[in-house]
Amino acid sequence: MTVSRERERRDFEQAIGETFGTYVSPPVPFEDASAHECCEVIWSVLGRDVTPRQLADLSEEQIVALSEAFGTYFGTEPPVVERIRAAVAESLARYPVGSLGEV
Repeated sequence: MTVSRERERRDFEQAIGETFGTYVSPPVPFEDASAHECCEVIWSVLGRDVTPRQLADLSEEQIVALSEAFGTYFGTEPPVVERIRAAVAESLARYPVGSLGEV
């Protein structure tokens, strides 16, 4: 991976982590929902190399799994799935499918 691609990847991960952190709070305490911690939850469900395409193609089961994973990871009630959908939509608005060079 080139330095430019690595930077794009880090920027994408930071953006989705921040976005999910905003949308899962509450029930996740905002001060606990750092971008990195939220990425850890996303990676646990979708894999380490998640892409905008994967976010766009999430099944209902994956959305529910993300909600449940946030609740488990942070020891809270899971965020409602509508908040997960909103986090996905905002993430895709910032990084649309293809923006990281994926097909």
